[in-house]
Amino acid sequence: MKRRIRLIDIDRPGEPLEVEIERMTETVLRVAVPNTIVKFELRRHREDWPFEGGLGGRYFMYDDGEDESD
Repeated sequence: MKRRIRLIDIDRPGEPLEVEIERMTETVLRVAVPNTIVKFELRRHREDWPFEGGLGGRYFMYDDGEDESD
């Protein structure tokens, strides 16, 4: 599953991070930043909540309920 999505930065909503999904389960979203070796995970506590996680001092969210079609 290599699909690109945009993660929203909580503090900088106008500066999303584009990533590729490596794996997605009900509670874990594993992503890779294109053209780098950076990979990280976002987690959610309930199925109806967005995925959340941090990387390098930034905090990101992804709501698969608001899926974008690319």
